[in-house]
Amino acid sequence: MTTRNTATQEEDRLVEVAAGELTPLMIDWLTARLESIQVEFDGTHIRHCTVPGKFDGDIYAPSTNPLDGHALLEREKIQSRYVESHGHAFDGLWMAQDCRFRSTGSQVSWTEYGHQIPALALGYLTGPTMLIAGLRFIIAKHLVGKTKNPTVRVPAKLIREAKS
Repeated sequence: MTTRNTATQEEDRLVEVAAGELTPLMIDWLTARLESIQVEFDGTHIRHCTVPGKFDGDIYAPSTNPLDGHALLEREKIQSRYVESHGHAFDGLWMAQDCRFRSTGSQVSWTEYGHQIPALALGYLTGPTMLIAGLRFIIAKHLVGKTKNPTVRVPAKLIREAKS
């Protein structure tokens, strides 16, 4: 029987986080899981890691690197827009949603002042950048499905890193 020390067990513990509150590190880790990319957290970054515990791979950061992130938004047909409207609940944020009619060339209409779109229980998610908003939406769409309050599970060590 193999046992692991308590510190390792605590680091491996998964914690629920609202999709709209995912940090870049959490997004990168979850996106790698969705894309079946083997990665590990080296204490600072999410890195490609073909050998467990050997942190010599490139940084995987679709939440901040357009080379990694934009292709995912395009493949998943994510529509985004920047909100620049004083008094709007999301002023200064990006909104992202599924663009179901992309193949026909028509776009999904945005609802005024951030109300949910009835056809999608999820509606949209926001973020400080287009990549963060779009990837939050992709993660919620694939890991949670249609729900008004999507939450996902991430390693506790990523939450501790986000707070420091």
